[in-house]
Amino acid sequence: MAKIFRKNKILLYLGLFLSISASAQVVNIEGEWGTKDIIGYSNVFEFSLIKEKQPNKGRSVIFSLDGTFSCGEPMICPNGCSVYTSGSYTMVDNDHVRMTVENVRFVGFYCGNLRTQQENKSKDLGVFYIYKEGDAVRLIPSNGDLQGDRDKMLYTQMLDSFGKEWKSYEYVWDETTADQGEEIVKDCKDRRKQRDLSNYKIVFSKNESYGDIFLLRENENYHYVVYNAVSKKVSLAYPKK
Repeated sequence: MAKIFRKNKILLYLGLFLSISASAQVVNIEGEWGTKDIIGYSNVFEFSLIKEKQPNKGRSVIFSLDGTFSCGEPMICPNGCSVYTSGSYTMVDNDHVRMTVENVRFVGFYCGNLRTQQENKSKDLGVFYIYKEGDAVRLIPSNGDLQGDRDKMLYTQMLDSFGKEWKSYEYVWDETTADQGEEIVKDCKDRRKQRDLSNYKIVFSKNESYGDIFLLRENENYHYVVYNAVSKKVSLAYPKK
């Protein structure tokens, strides 16, 4: 059974790796995209773009050939307040883009003092990793390290997969008074003596409503540690036999 699990785990990681590799293709961001958030104005961690096949009726961003972009939303009501941003972008390489907002405009009767607070303020948004998902593109903050970006996406998918399959694991809980990742994991003991945790590294984590999931890497092996913030307990995740 353990051999079957290891084989299935290898196939899972291979599938995730191949999906990341398939997504790591050159993405041409020129043209019009639908977006939920106004680039350079909305306070979000990343931007999700959908390629527009028909004239857009919602928020959109246009990346022009001359290295400029404009983002905005339709004016539904003249008495409301619509926001528009514009700026420049530079392709750092095939997988990364740097964006700078050079202008923020507000149109509408109820924009109030937003005009004087925000307009004409230049802001370097930094470098974003361009990650393709079907017809969509995610612009994810990056330091420009391509392998690091791909690893992060792989780890994200691994934790998402675990979140859907957590019931297929068993848990042996240890109490902990720690509240920081490294300290929490140190309080986690391998009660079944099935894992070598002498040389692990926390490579990623995900916050859930009940606590945190930590992804540990030990050489070429990966382990999941679950922290229950309500009961202040932590456990390794053991695949059910």
